[in-house]
Amino acid sequence: MSRSNLSQIEQAVKESIDSVFAGSVPTLVIAVSGGVDSMSLLHSMHSLNIPGIVAHVNYQKRGAASDKDAELVAEKAEDWGFQFELKKTDPNEAKGQNFQQWAREVRYHFFRDLTENYGADGIALAHHRDDQIETILQKLFRGAGMASWSGMEVWDGELFRPLLSVSRLQIEQYAEQKGIPFRTDESNLENDFARNFLRNEWTDRLSEFFPGWKDNVLSIGEEARNYEEALKWIANQISEDNGLNKKAFDQLQPGLQRALVLFLVKKQKPGIQISEANLHRVSELKKLQTGKKIGLTSEFSVFRDRDHYVITQTQEDAFGPQTFTRSKLEHSKVEAGNHELTIEQFFSPDLSKALFMDADKISWPITLREWEDGDRMQPLGMQGHQTVAEHLTNRKVSAIDKEKVLVIESFEESICALIFPPIKNQSSPGTISEQVKCDSETKWCLKIK
Repeated sequence: MSRSNLSQIEQAVKESIDSVFAGSVPTLVIAVSGGVDSMSLLHSMHSLNIPGIVAHVNYQKRGAASDKDAELVAEKAEDWGFQFELKKTDPNEAKGQNFQQWAREVRYHFFRDLTENYGADGIALAHHRDDQIETILQKLFRGAGMASWSGMEVWDGELFRPLLSVSRLQIEQYAEQKGIPFRTDESNLENDFARNFLRNEWTDRLSEFFPGWKDNVLSIGEEARNYEEALKWIANQISEDNGLNKKAFDQLQPGLQRALVLFLVKKQKPGIQISEANLHRVSELKKLQTGKKIGLTSEFSVFRDRDHYVITQTQEDAFGPQTFTRSKLEHSKVEAGNHELTIEQFFSPDLSKALFMDADKISWPITLREWEDGDRMQPLGMQGHQTVAEHLTNRKVSAIDKEKVLVIESFEESICALIFPPIKNQSSPGTISEQVKCDSETKWCLKIK
């Protein structure tokens, strides 16, 4: 179909696809509720020959009306040549919860499962210009930071919103012109929820008093994107291999410090919320001692590591001790966490990529575990023993990386080796004990990689 024959809606979808997917034809999971927006999006995809999987969630909250929504979507998906996938839910599962939030989690989990199962390129949603305005207004009224005012993106790496440049009125006109069937969810006419209140009572009347106000709100989103770019630039200027440069960060104004930390946390986990009280704790960083941290959420903290601040994310599962016999490692490679253990012949070892210990000098079985205060060992090349804590400090293992260090403990409870993350300008991935070092008589070695 030539560009001249495309409607305004189809043109918007085509331009978005060409821009995001570099001219190639993607396969998309298309979220279709049965309303005018999503049915129009589906029709435009059909007109442009964009393949996809139609995904519909029936929450069974409106009885027969919900079933009719599903029937319409299934019928038109078949007519227009799309695969159809339906998920039915029990609304009673949402008792005691915010229904809208629960429903959102259900449908996005469904969409993501379909994306993975079909190997799709993304999830297409029918959000449009008016949705964008409502999103920005809600964030303003709820006190979200300026970086959040930019609203939704056409493509965020997962969600594809090709209709953000067109209005609800334009979509309704398209549906009428093309004879696209759709269903109206009567609950959207009620004012039980914030977005419906804005849509049904507030935004229409604003146009009477402030002509052009919608364009003004969208311009706020543009300024927010500029602000986000500025935060990104500042972050790049003060970021180093070990984290944020402490001296440079401490010189920033308190408000900018908070904004920068929030920006960096949201880069790791978009959508996360940090309470105002916890965000203000960022001002305590300047007095924080090395090895200490302040909590931002149950998941994220800011850690002081000498001359740097490091934003850390709590691991969901701590590393549990694992015990290995010699016979097990002789017959197969064993993966433990990020490490691989095996016993092999000692021949031309690459000491920069692995640790090697004489298997015959080890008291078997061995245990791989996290190090503890009080652990001691005799590092290779030393006459006496020292604590693991002292050795890690001497090796310049960062305070944050110390939490990731593991030890190999023999049956006799002596430390055979330490395993720690790579250190800049140092090749060894750990330290072995003098007592288990390999020599000219070594035939078999325990290799940890």
